[in-house]
Amino acid sequence: MLRIAICDDNIADLSNMVSLVNDYIFMQRNKLEIEYVAFQNAVDLIAAMESGHRFDLMLLDILMPLMTGMDAAKEIRQYNQDVKIIFSTSSPEFAVESYSVGAFYYAIKPVWKEKLFLLLDKVIAEIKVADGTSFLIKSKTGLTRIYTNRLEYAEVIGRTICYHIASGAVIEAVGSMVDLEEELLEHLNFIKPHRSYIINMDFIDTLNQRELLMRSRAFVPIAKANYKAVKSAYISYAFKEHLAYENI
Repeated sequence: MLRIAICDDNIADLSNMVSLVNDYIFMQRNKLEIEYVAFQNAVDLIAAMESGHRFDLMLLDILMPLMTGMDAAKEIRQYNQDVKIIFSTSSPEFAVESYSVGAFYYAIKPVWKEKLFLLLDKVIAEIKVADGTSFLIKSKTGLTRIYTNRLEYAEVIGRTICYHIASGAVIEAVGSMVDLEEELLEHLNFIKPHRSYIINMDFIDTLNQRELLMRSRAFVPIAKANYKAVKSAYISYAFKEHLAYENI
């Protein structure tokens, strides 16, 4: 199921986007279930999310009264890091700012059918990959889905787990190292170098006897007794990954 929110204050543009999405749904029939909800302003969109509506993708206009699409995206990102956002607007001036809210794409109107279909194909492909390796946590802002391929490392501080996401976001939840081990160590790319950390080996930049330097430039300590095991596991994992890529 792909859930789409379409938001535009211009009735003609909103109708056009709805028509294009309906064409895409017809093309995808018997392949993927898709549903959408149309909104004429971002305030109603935010209200729908607060009342429990969940979306995988948002097609957002930027220049709207009451609340701009950019302001709506900033508010959405406070409690949802996963929804894909595609901006469609008549102005290029917000293109750089769109990166700050993790926009999937920034499209200048008019949005053509071929371009939108390609974007929807990409969104679906990414969601399918992520859906197979994710889990839900009860964070401080509500239920949040953590995708393991985007999780750089997790740290336990007291009764709090801090999930460090590759985007730079840090999501906090109540939990223990036992909870974290049960969730992550079944995956081959995760390892525990220290009693307070579990890391994703895909994000290791440098390894030495005392610590790991992650791609985000964060340092994760390695317990002295764990160094040989961590080094061996990383070499073995990196070697297997290299062979996998060689065989593609």
